[in-house]
Amino acid sequence: MKRKIILSLLGLTLLPFISSGQDNHYWNDQFGIKATALGGAAVGGLDDYSMVYYNAAAMTLVEKRALSFSMNAYQIRKFIQENSLGPKQDIQSTEFSVVPNMIAGIMSPKKFPKWHVGYMLLSKNVHNSKLYSFHSGRYDAIDAPGEEKFISKYAQEIRNIEYWVGFGLSYDVAPHVSVGLTHMGGFKSVRYYNDYSVTVLPQDTSSSQDTRFSSNISFNYWDVKAMFKPSVLLHYPKFRVGFAATLPTFNIVGRGTFFREYYTLNLDGEGLLPVDISIASKATRAKVKVRNPASFSLGIAAQLSEKLWLNITAETFLQQKYYLIHDDPTTAERYPEFISDSTIVELFGGQKFLAYGEGARPVTNIGIGFDIQLTKRAAFQFGGHTDFNYNRNPVYLFTQQHIQSSQYNRLVFALGGNLDLKGGKRASIVFEFGFALPKTTDYVIDFTTPNADRNGLMGDSGIGVQTRAYSFRLMVELTLGKLLETLK
Repeated sequence: MKRKIILSLLGLTLLPFISSGQDNHYWNDQFGIKATALGGAAVGGLDDYSMVYYNAAAMTLVEKRALSFSMNAYQIRKFIQENSLGPKQDIQSTEFSVVPNMIAGIMSPKKFPKWHVGYMLLSKNVHNSKLYSFHSGRYDAIDAPGEEKFISKYAQEIRNIEYWVGFGLSYDVAPHVSVGLTHMGGFKSVRYYNDYSVTVLPQDTSSSQDTRFSSNISFNYWDVKAMFKPSVLLHYPKFRVGFAATLPTFNIVGRGTFFREYYTLNLDGEGLLPVDISIASKATRAKVKVRNPASFSLGIAAQLSEKLWLNITAETFLQQKYYLIHDDPTTAERYPEFISDSTIVELFGGQKFLAYGEGARPVTNIGIGFDIQLTKRAAFQFGGHTDFNYNRNPVYLFTQQHIQSSQYNRLVFALGGNLDLKGGKRASIVFEFGFALPKTTDYVIDFTTPNADRNGLMGDSGIGVQTRAYSFRLMVELTLGKLLETLK
């Protein structure tokens, strides 16, 4: 009997994780107008305050010491997944946000001209999505005369944001060689909600023997971590090469609240389960540890003509082995009580019922951009970059609890420019557009073909999921050189 329960639950328990709830892309965000307009190709060095983030050694290239404000004035992301829950069962979401992108500044002490000091505050990975689906119809879903009323509901919401603050130091080792180090501390906050339920109502309204199962997951956590980023720059008047290594983050402190519940009703009457089952668990102020993998970036910048520079950057992110962000300290409440802890661990991929983990495959992104000096005061930039998905599961697995993530890769293009104003000020603007590359994936649940005997009310899986994702971002930046001189 226990073995039958295990096999049955494997097909039912983790049903909620079926759609794209989280973007798994490292290059969702670029920082600073010029770096964004150049497709993130900034590691080779720019005369821009974003060097505090990309390559601290390149702060030696920044001629004007000033304070820079960069903002995503408008940011819109559109996500549409056709046939996500079966034929013509689509889900979609639209995000709109106005958030600061980066505040940065660079200074050089007069008594130590070979030293450069930078500081920054930035936000990244801002992701808010809500996905809902409701379907009802009449199907021969269970072993009863005629067709039954079938009702299925799906709801998912995720909110993710990170804030990073840090400083950079660089030293001019030789006339053409500089070294640098950036140290950053980050705060990450994640809220996630996922609810999936199926109800089958018999034709006989006098009967109370409706059949249903439900799975609900809700958690929110925050985490504080830190990292170091050493860098080096070799620079000549017409050519530059930069290298930066982002070391793995180390966790400082993190806490979260996690809740999960799963139950069935009258599935025993359909032969799916020997008995009705209920499993639930909650952890409050539980310890959380979030990791970011190491990455290595190489950039070059070459002057092609008097007014034209080519910039290229490639960044490789190493593999992040699967680990537990939340190592469940609780003992799940269960019914019937003969379901042992070892059975639950076996069922959930070798981890406890409430445990939650993540992992990532290695990826390499490439950015290419052109910087054109139109006049002495005006410049124009354009570029693009890849944004490959680091989701480690090409096909979603149901054995471990983790947020179901997107599977698509992106291309991003940008167009921008800057104008030097009076008093040392500079105004800049950039427009960025990104889109998902075409890809067809499988749906694992079909709301339109439920049958207890054939598929356990999950519906027949198949291929045909089409994902369309677009992002639009308008950023403005103001450099306050004169104000900084006044403050000094």
